[in-house]
Amino acid sequence: MYLVGFYSPKSKSGVTELCLSIYNWLKLNTTLSAAYISYGTLEKEEISNELIHEFSKLSLAEQKSKVKQMKKEYDIIIYDASSQLSEGVLKLLPIVDRLFVVGEEHKDFAVKLQQIIQFDKIFDKSVKSFITHLQGNKTYIIRENKEDHVIGFKYTKKDTNDIGQMIYTDYVTHYINEKFIEKNEKVLKKIKQIPKDELFNGLYELGLDFEKALLFHKFVILRELLGQNSNEAIETLFPLLINSSFKELLEKFQNELLFITKLKI
Repeated sequence: MYLVGFYSPKSKSGVTELCLSIYNWLKLNTTLSAAYISYGTLEKEEISNELIHEFSKLSLAEQKSKVKQMKKEYDIIIYDASSQLSEGVLKLLPIVDRLFVVGEEHKDFAVKLQQIIQFDKIFDKSVKSFITHLQGNKTYIIRENKEDHVIGFKYTKKDTNDIGQMIYTDYVTHYINEKFIEKNEKVLKKIKQIPKDELFNGLYELGLDFEKALLFHKFVILRELLGQNSNEAIETLFPLLINSSFKELLEKFQNELLFITKLKI
């Protein structure tokens, strides 16, 4: 369900040792089911259903299928990308839910890596299809927080507990987010089934406030006038409907209306 990636641009940086210590910590200190994927080859650990290595030998399609299967079977998967910067690694990193770059000195690298990943997510079709293929990929995060050592951190064995606790907390937050996303998707599906001329009434019957339902209907009509079809407009505006107050939604609507008016002048 939750995929945590570890990477360092420096060889022999201790990424694998860290990953294995976190994997073992999760198994000892939580009731969660944990699995491990190594992009390279591990010397001591034996391959099993929950401990995979030589991942680089699989094709991208096989990797995709394996990760999809494992995300259904395990609560947390530790992905050890180690120091092997390659096209394969770059195409896997965008689907992690949390990415650690090991080494305080690599913060600039971590930021640049994030930019590359975000670019690929938009323009690389193979990466984009990989991302949309997997559940939970909408929550890709690199958090810049010096206290938590999230972008760039110097690993020592005594940090295992702190990092393990951080990952466990992230998992709980991610789990809640997933449940919230599932509910949102069900609501969005219901909204899309409302005839577009009856959108206001349908939203009101679903429990939305009168004013907000009316405003959202007008917003969708505005987007249709700009060339979006009804379902596309509903989908792109839906996050505003869920996360914004009436005042914030009204301000967004007025700003968009003003912008269009200026374009026509």
